[in-house]
Amino acid sequence: MEVSTSYCTPAVNFKYGSFQDSDVSMREDELFRMGSYNSQGYYVEGTHLDGSIGEEDETSSGSNDQDQQMDFEEDDFDAESSMTEDLADEEEEDEEDNDEWTNQKRPENQNSVAYYAAMEMLRIRFPFQSIAIRISDFCCLQEKDLLNDTMIDFYLNHIVEHVLPDSSGSKVTVLPSLFWHNLSLRQHAFDSEDEKMMSDEQKMDLKFGDLHDFVADFDLQDFDYIVVPVNEWEHWSLAVICHPFTSKARTVIFDSQLTADLNNLQNMATLIESFMKYSYEKRTGSVMPYPLQCVLPQRMPQQTNNFDCGIFIAEFARRFLLSPPKDLDNFDFAREYPDFNTTTKRAEMQRVVLSLSTNRARWRPLVELLNGYNTAAPHRAL
Repeated sequence: MEVSTSYCTPAVNFKYGSFQDSDVSMREDELFRMGSYNSQGYYVEGTHLDGSIGEEDETSSGSNDQDQQMDFEEDDFDAESSMTEDLADEEEEDEEDNDEWTNQKRPENQNSVAYYAAMEMLRIRFPFQSIAIRISDFCCLQEKDLLNDTMIDFYLNHIVEHVLPDSSGSKVTVLPSLFWHNLSLRQHAFDSEDEKMMSDEQKMDLKFGDLHDFVADFDLQDFDYIVVPVNEWEHWSLAVICHPFTSKARTVIFDSQLTADLNNLQNMATLIESFMKYSYEKRTGSVMPYPLQCVLPQRMPQQTNNFDCGIFIAEFARRFLLSPPKDLDNFDFAREYPDFNTTTKRAEMQRVVLSLSTNRARWRPLVELLNGYNTAAPHRAL
């Protein structure tokens, strides 16, 4: 099985659950994960907010003072000695302030729950996407909580990389949740008078041009299945583009909270088809040979609450990719997957994260806390 995931570039669009601060900048060599914290912290005026000091703060004024003043009085040496002792005392205090549980330095201005929520549990690099999982991301795996985009992106990539057998022969890619966020903004792209005067080709370039660059690192024609996580109004659904640009091309939509009005799902499939047409024409110079028909499986399991949508699409994806139906046009979900169940899905996802973490023993108190176990001595910050 050949696998790939799309490349998530540093983006200017901020999704729900992320933070935007004009005074905070990111190092150019770090990938930025939407919905979570940057894996190396932020830099503000040369100071690294995870407790380290930027290069601008490492210079010492002691050498300049020695150059400017050639003669020292005895009192000056006494003052310098006192200063050295004070600095040594501060270093000892800093060492005591290190967090033994996580082995990460805890600065004075971040000794709160928020600081520990930003701690990194796992950093994993998939073929074209790096994902950092923080305590705050992991905490959404507790019961009655919504999964955020970090956990959705992680688990879908985990399925492709670690669950699908090599013998399946299918080529699968996962687009990050940021892709749909950007694609959905194109639904109402033409409002100004100038845009109304554009040709159809100019309109399509304006609508999809930068998004096409988003997936320029690989050819969509190379894949049998393209997985697209979708978040609308804090509700997760899933689109799987099957056999694109062939006579068997279909877009299967999975949703665990169906209503009588299915127009939104159809609009979702139509928007995806529009982008695929544009991408194909840009790469080949010809019209996409086959349409992407929308398939909505019959008898899909439905959630009975308002917080398990992410859990459902995670299991939808796993079941479908492991055993795709042969006849998509007559896709009866209950017939294909009669034993579908999400009861233990959160616990399974917790185990997956911990199994890939080199420091998993340190996170046991957190897991016990999330799952409601009695912990003898829970960590002070949690």
